[in-house]
Amino acid sequence: MNTSRNPTEADDYVLGTHDAEVKRLGLQHRLWSAQTFAFWERAGIGPGKTVLDLGCGPGYTSLDLAGLVAPGGHVVAVDAAERFIDHLKQRQASLSLTNVESHVMDAQKLEVAPASVDIVYSRWVLCFVSSPEAVIEGVAKVLRPGGILAVQEYANYATQTLVPESEAFQRVVEAIIKSWRQRGGDPDIGLRLPAMMEKHGLQVEAIQPLHRIARSGSPLWLWPTAFMRSFVPTLVASGFLSEEEHQAFERDWLAHSNDETAFYWAPPVMEIIARKS
Repeated sequence: MNTSRNPTEADDYVLGTHDAEVKRLGLQHRLWSAQTFAFWERAGIGPGKTVLDLGCGPGYTSLDLAGLVAPGGHVVAVDAAERFIDHLKQRQASLSLTNVESHVMDAQKLEVAPASVDIVYSRWVLCFVSSPEAVIEGVAKVLRPGGILAVQEYANYATQTLVPESEAFQRVVEAIIKSWRQRGGDPDIGLRLPAMMEKHGLQVEAIQPLHRIARSGSPLWLWPTAFMRSFVPTLVASGFLSEEEHQAFERDWLAHSNDETAFYWAPPVMEIIARKS
């Protein structure tokens, strides 16, 4: 596995921007596409809209959004990681898409023209930033009157469950939470977002939970498997998990992967749609 990361890349995104993470995000995008497209439809994303893809990563969502807003629509894709934006630009060029513009930009310091965007979309971005309220404040400024903020974010992250129950798995979850919080993130940010939105003039129109269960051997099982393979070694390297705990987890995960009765209950995702007054 080629990780080929630069020393500063980990500062852009807690999970890294290396080749393996770009590939993992592509897998994640495919496995969550049905839920994502349904959410986009509820948010009103369609032809002629200007959409800000906030924290776009390597741009998998940006390119899908470009198809949804055509003809006449436009996608502005921003991410703090230059390597992700480079990846998006390369894929965009290969597809000859002309309705996507991409920028290296901190979501907490948006440099987008005020009142220029119809819809802002964000998924699993606010849980990683140190100042989510700065993001919401910036979003409120760039949205046009009547514009929509559509967010998918984690809540009650510690409730994710592996069945049959595994102490080694629970230790990994605890380590993940500690590592995110140490960097200023909040894996339960979804619970705080509605109040932040209302504070900055965004009226919450809909909140609903999204629950998913992956059975061993199913396509969705590949999603937590890829995440754990990518991030658990980082937890060991950064001191949040011992090598013994890592190996115990690997043994349990392999056993569950070979157990047709096993399943993984993912952490809840809150889907929030808010409208600018």
